[in-house]
Amino acid sequence: MLPPLTRFRTSLLWVLFALAAIATGLAVHRLYQTAREEIAAQSERALDQEQARVLARVQTYTDNVRRSTLVNLVSFHVDGLNSTLRQWDESNDIVLGTFLWDPVRGFAPDLQIPTGGPNREELVNLWREFREWRAAHPTDTSRAPSQTGFFQTIAYRTFDNPALPATELGYQGENLDILTHAGRRIDPWAGWAGSQRTPGTPWVFWYQAGPDDVVRGCFVNTVPLVSQLRSEFTDRSFAQVELVEEKSGASSASTRTTTLSPWLPAQGLTATPGEIFLRKESDARFTALITALLFGLFLTGGAALTARTRRESREAGRKITFVAQVSHELRTPLTSIRMFADMLATPGLPETKRTKFAQTISTESQRLEQLIERLLAFNTLERGAAKITRVPIDVAAITRETIEEMNSTLGAAGLKAEMDLPAGPVVALADHSSVKQALLNLLDNAIKYAREGGLVRIKLTNDSANVRLTVADDGLGIPRAIHDRLFEPFVQGGQTLTNKSPGVGLGLSIARGMLRQAGGDLVLLNSITGATFEIRLQKSE
Repeated sequence: MLPPLTRFRTSLLWVLFALAAIATGLAVHRLYQTAREEIAAQSERALDQEQARVLARVQTYTDNVRRSTLVNLVSFHVDGLNSTLRQWDESNDIVLGTFLWDPVRGFAPDLQIPTGGPNREELVNLWREFREWRAAHPTDTSRAPSQTGFFQTIAYRTFDNPALPATELGYQGENLDILTHAGRRIDPWAGWAGSQRTPGTPWVFWYQAGPDDVVRGCFVNTVPLVSQLRSEFTDRSFAQVELVEEKSGASSASTRTTTLSPWLPAQGLTATPGEIFLRKESDARFTALITALLFGLFLTGGAALTARTRRESREAGRKITFVAQVSHELRTPLTSIRMFADMLATPGLPETKRTKFAQTISTESQRLEQLIERLLAFNTLERGAAKITRVPIDVAAITRETIEEMNSTLGAAGLKAEMDLPAGPVVALADHSSVKQALLNLLDNAIKYAREGGLVRIKLTNDSANVRLTVADDGLGIPRAIHDRLFEPFVQGGQTLTNKSPGVGLGLSIARGMLRQAGGDLVLLNSITGATFEIRLQKSE
């Protein structure tokens, strides 16, 4: 056992080491959190910039498409309009068809509406809704984007509109003069409508010079428009931008979803962190993980090294104790043998003394022999060279035999054995000498540490699987501090080298080792007074 001052210094060192470990762990965690927050902030700024750029590009591109389509639609002369619209349809890749609607006669019978386009009733509702608005706002020169059924709509005034100069509108001026000479009202407006139900639905463009004039219009394919926009968003370094169906734009902590109405109805924009920031975040996690692993290895290595150092120090201390104790134990009988041998050689020694000295030499020789046998047994167990054969044995008979052998020794120590054994044999699968040696060791310990005049209680029980032999004394007991180490080599029951009780602390270690090799065990049981040990053996079938 380490001295108190050494234990205090070791504990203090461990406390300082633990505080340093906690501080380092907190610092690493804080650095990782700071890195993540900085990467997140950079990513947010990049998303803001890229989202604003993409939205501006979508708005500019779609506005240009709408403006150029409406300018063409408005510019056509009223004479031969139907033929002109067809020629325009054939020459323009994105136009899917044209139409004319007369307030009196309606649509032409051969009107072909492209797949996914609005039906005739929905088309008529578009400009009827507009004219209702116009009647309610006769002085307005513009109309904000609005909703008509499933359609997002925008209307443009095409007369005296700075955004649509007359020089770009072809024959509109001449067409309006023709209406005026015919005595009809003029109020030229053009409009656009996009369905919000399904992506890829054709857009509708229309133009009407007056409330009772013919409506001219066309359908525009939106698929190539969306494809063109997607082709422009291929740089995924700082932000990954996707055009998706508006309903499928799932929001999450790292994904932004923005509607593109009124520029691209039924379409949404998703923006996620770019590859640069994903790589930075991955690098930060990897670095933090590697740092944590290295720090964990450092802590584990330090703890293992310290534990090993303490264990080796304890083992070294035990070995020193062992050498000192063995030297003391060997020297005592040897000294007695030599002294009484010298005394036997004295001329004229009375026969009674000669007999007594010879008996003392014999007793000390037996003691020396037992000590050497115990050391040899320990060495055999340490090297793993012990060979024990398990056979059925009568534990009750072995117990009676051992108690008979020890009765005189117990009596000399002022102890009495109290046995509680079954009348018949109790058979276990074990080794005869291992069980007897363990029982002898427990009785020997009781002799050393029990109070004079006390009892040593031996009880044998068995169940369906095990045979249990309990040995209890009423001595001072074993300090709780060494309960976990009691069966380690060189550990004695709270005694020191100055204690008068002989022994080197190998008996319990040898007894448990031999029993375990025979399939049994030796354990210390909790007890209020004294010490209680239990030998456990496997019951023979």
